[in-house]
Amino acid sequence: MNREGLQELIDQRAQTFDETVQLLRTPLTATYHTALKRKTTPEVYGLLVSEEYAYYLLESGEPEGVTRANRILEAVLPLQDRNPESETYGIWPYFYEEPLAEMDRPDWNMADFHGKRLIVTLIRHEEKLTPELAATVRNAIGHACRAIIKRNVGPHYTNIAIMGAFVTLVGGELLENAEFRDYGLSRIKRFYDFTFGIGTFSEYNSPCYTPIAIKELHSITAYSANAEAVGYADELINLAWRMAGEHYHAGTGEWSGPHSRTYSTWLRPDERAFLKEALLDETFEFGENIRCPKEHRPLFQSLATRSLTEPTLSEEQAGYQVYATLYRNDKLSLGTFSKGVMWNQRRNLVAYLLEGERTSYVQLQFLKDGADFCSAMFAGAQTGPHALFGFNLLTDNGAWHSDLDIINGWFRSSDLRIRFKVGGAREGLEPLVDEDGRRVQLRFGEYTLAVRLLQERCDYGGLQLSLGTGADSAHPEADGVPEADNRALYLDYVLYAGEERDFDFHEVKEAAWMFQLSLLGEGEELPRASADRIADSVGASLEAGGETISVALPVAPGGTKERYLSNRVVLPQQRIKMQ
Repeated sequence: MNREGLQELIDQRAQTFDETVQLLRTPLTATYHTALKRKTTPEVYGLLVSEEYAYYLLESGEPEGVTRANRILEAVLPLQDRNPESETYGIWPYFYEEPLAEMDRPDWNMADFHGKRLIVTLIRHEEKLTPELAATVRNAIGHACRAIIKRNVGPHYTNIAIMGAFVTLVGGELLENAEFRDYGLSRIKRFYDFTFGIGTFSEYNSPCYTPIAIKELHSITAYSANAEAVGYADELINLAWRMAGEHYHAGTGEWSGPHSRTYSTWLRPDERAFLKEALLDETFEFGENIRCPKEHRPLFQSLATRSLTEPTLSEEQAGYQVYATLYRNDKLSLGTFSKGVMWNQRRNLVAYLLEGERTSYVQLQFLKDGADFCSAMFAGAQTGPHALFGFNLLTDNGAWHSDLDIINGWFRSSDLRIRFKVGGAREGLEPLVDEDGRRVQLRFGEYTLAVRLLQERCDYGGLQLSLGTGADSAHPEADGVPEADNRALYLDYVLYAGEERDFDFHEVKEAAWMFQLSLLGEGEELPRASADRIADSVGASLEAGGETISVALPVAPGGTKERYLSNRVVLPQQRIKMQ
């Protein structure tokens, strides 16, 4: 950024700075790890955001700002757990008001995030810190490095695998600590081997975490003196930009799916700004000056029709394979995974459509009491703009989170439903429902969304189609979406709605459903799908454009790993891009 942009950022942050605690006050937005609730604690003193503010003040170099930056760091650093015998050694809490001991499962990623910021601060601005503070920063980096090594995150956790490699590698170089440095080098090499063994990041096509991965890799190239590590980072950066470019949809200005992790179905303002700046030719006085390699820039302008299917896991390590498929043309994109739980950060099926200058999205959800439900398993196949998919249920997973909210198939609920959520531009959208209530259509200009329930096997009874509207509160900050359009259209297939009751998936004999979805051009008919009903499974196949896809699912609920293995998906083999 230029000096004006830096000063604007500083002025914006200064509005919420509290002199009494030397920290920034910020709305409580975190939903994981904190026990604080928005109703009782709407605002908090954020540690990481305050540390970032201190860095911006040091970048500016104004004397009053430098003094304030020193005070902020003096307030943040003592909140790190520096006891090597502690379970939370080396990490920070999220907020000043909530010590580590009071959090709902402290976040060990804070060693990586704070360690990264402190290392860059020390490299660029050590002379602006008091000698005592600089020594404290060095000690904090050392504690963070030891915590990262102790945790030893695997290469499947993309952004943290990279960030931890940076902190230990560059932190080791900065502190002249061979143990840290050697670990950091081995970690980035392990991540490099793992990632190129698959051909992509295991945190596949994440609009929020791919930019973070690019930033962390760029930091290795900018600050590490190790040529081997820099070489690995350069190749990984190239891979990340290719993946981003292949999925960016120039027509809608959105990041096509499927998404392994995202916090918003729309690109958020910071993600959009990252892409915008990275595609510039000029460089600025401040900031990281990350630029997309020139060979990948045409991907971000292309309106060409493209189909892509590629693996997203190491089958040797996981024991099963998951594929990602994307179809895009100038007006739409449709992306699906072949398998996955229905976590709120995952988009197993998502489409974007352009009608004139208006953009809409279609997101598939499985909901328990209005929240995405991790104990529902998705399995799907796609050819072109046509998808075939189904759900079955899990007996060993969570409700809203697979690790932090384990229910193991036992829970109470008053509402379970499968939802096709249509967000963005909704004016004039009128669903058309067939007489049997199994098929619904929605017209977006020259394209029509068609959804059809193919078959269902469930002890709880049949699905009932329900149409309605509601808040699109998951991403009210969506850039370019008018506030009036910040409501969604719901196309729901309701499994249960009524008095709260007990559910026990261990007692269920049958619970599986199969659907097809197509984005049809003018005059196109919904492809005919044949449904198979066997004793212990449901299945279906579909042919379109000369290609055949099929999906088959056991009807009985089962374990997560078991269902990853037993849910069968057949994709057009000639489409799969193997590395």
